[in-house]
Amino acid sequence: MAVAAVREAARLMAAGDGDALVTAPVSKEALRLAGYPWPGQTEMLADLCAARDLRVLLMAGPLRVVHVSAHRSLRGAIDAVTEASVLRTIELADDFGRRLLRRPARIAVAGLNPHAGEHGILGEEDDRFIRPAVAQARARGIDADGPLSADTLFPRAAAGQADLVVAMYHDQGHIPVKLLGRDEGVAVTLGLPFPRMSPDHGAAFDIAGQGVARPGSMTAAIRAAVAAGRGGPR
Repeated sequence: MAVAAVREAARLMAAGDGDALVTAPVSKEALRLAGYPWPGQTEMLADLCAARDLRVLLMAGPLRVVHVSAHRSLRGAIDAVTEASVLRTIELADDFGRRLLRRPARIAVAGLNPHAGEHGILGEEDDRFIRPAVAQARARGIDADGPLSADTLFPRAAAGQADLVVAMYHDQGHIPVKLLGRDEGVAVTLGLPFPRMSPDHGAAFDIAGQGVARPGSMTAAIRAAVAAGRGGPR
């Protein structure tokens, strides 16, 4: 039923019957048990819309974070950090930031390794892949800085010293967003032909029917979709 609902929603959006899409949480385990190959709705929508190379942005509290990769193992997430993937993420962050803020966004790019690799001492990925991607982005007129040590970057971004953060993998970006924006987080899919928002939590079957679920994140997602559907945030 969840897959059927998303398929119908994608059909309606393709037909021009909606301006933005809000999806409720689905169980990734249920998708797998039902025989579907997608690890989540983002990947499902990518297939249904023939869209490639999507990114997930989380908004909550003072933070807006775009992720180079999302639903991958940590080993897979490390492998996903390439110059091309980091550059694509910075470009999508810049595009969203310009529409959101109506000016060039200040983008802080996190390093993959502790202390952004410490010039190769703690890992070579930061200098090999992330730094050249940031240089390319800056050459294209994007206000990007990095790679920066994530443990100092996020406090600075939360204090307003950056408009968007590019995180290298799921937990690096999700944990600070959920910590600082509890019950109001919104996930935005970048790269689809229409705005798509969702709450930043799962299906929570363990509390179904108990009357204790908090709707704040879903409410925030609907409000964000309304703003995006009207041509930009209000």
